Amino acid sequence: MLNNQFITKIEGHGNLTIDWKKNQVKLNIYEGERLFEGMLVNRTAEEMHWITPRICGVCPTAHNLASLAAVEAALDIKINNTTILLRDLMVCGQMIQSHALHLFFLSLPDYLGIDRGTELAQKNPKAFKNALALKEVSDMIVQVVGGRIVHPIRTTIGGFHKIPSNLALKKLLNKLEKSELAAKNTIELVAGIEFLELNVDLQLVALDNDSVVAVSSKNIKGRKESSIRNYKQDIEEEIRDYSTAKFGKYKGEEMLVGALARLAVYGNYDKKYQIDFTNPFHNNLAQAIEIGIYHQKAQEIINQLLGMKMDSKKIEIGSKASFKGIGTIEAPRGGLYHEVHLDKDHLIIEANIITPTVQNLTSIEKSSQALLEQTKN
Repeated sequence: MLNNQFITKIEGHGNLTIDWKKNQVKLNIYEGERLFEGMLVNRTAEEMHWITPRICGVCPTAHNLASLAAVEAALDIKINNTTILLRDLMVCGQMIQSHALHLFFLSLPDYLGIDRGTELAQKNPKAFKNALALKEVSDMIVQVVGGRIVHPIRTTIGGFHKIPSNLALKKLLNKLEKSELAAKNTIELVAGIEFLELNVDLQLVALDNDSVVAVSSKNIKGRKESSIRNYKQDIEEEIRDYSTAKFGKYKGEEMLVGALARLAVYGNYDKKYQIDFTNPFHNNLAQAIEIGIYHQKAQEIINQLLGMKMDSKKIEIGSKASFKGIGTIEAPRGGLYHEVHLDKDHLIIEANIITPTVQNLTSIEKSSQALLEQTKN
């Protein structure tokens, strides 16, 4: 029996138990419950997008936007094109922020023979400069649009409290152009790594978006498709006696969400990169490729914004408000679902949140099991 009580280089806290005799792996996530869904009850609809970003310090922008989409759906608010583009731009920044952090400071050190990301400065100065350039430009995207790097303050129901000026967008575009080489270098760096061969049969699931950065979707796509209206039935959250976290399955199967799943579903990558979609280690390569995709998409969005007259008007509550809404977004780690039920005074009666982590835990455990069996053989 091997009991690793502290897994390093992950976003959170976990314990991996391996029973060699039973040939069994158990993933125990022992973080304390924070009960955000209960915390939202009796709060106003306007408070939801302020509270939920605190769920994750790495992807607060995704939670902010998912909550806004849920409340806007409940209140029958149709946001304008300026708001859509600016929120999409924030998603680009969030993706690059998170992927760069994960690659350079959590996963790549093991492949590059160093203990921690900061050692890149001596071991591989070029890669370290690329990491800093990507972090700087992604932080700038979120700050220019959202008002600050972490936990946006300019977003609001129906639009923005304040939209960026053309001058700010031009400066951001210039920064993106200067950091384009850093994105390309990062892809080549990760593509050159020899990842361990591992084949796991997982259901790759992503939101079926019109574009790779759409901040709201109507369908879920995998081997089996579904509507987000049925997300609670199709994404089953299991409680296991050895973990405080829930384990998600999609239509009864172990699922994987995030960069690898998105590239499999969207197919929007350069096929010269030989991605093995059955190998969970290739998620690192998928993240690097997505850095390039979102870096380019951010430039396209800014050019589109600069070529139009931006509308700063916030949209009011619609006439067909149902007071129940679902907001979805592809966060860096995968599909994120926020649902809210409001009363006539716009107080929150009930909230439900399914995070990418919940959906990925079954795939992590199954992949660890496959690795154990491969190692023993």
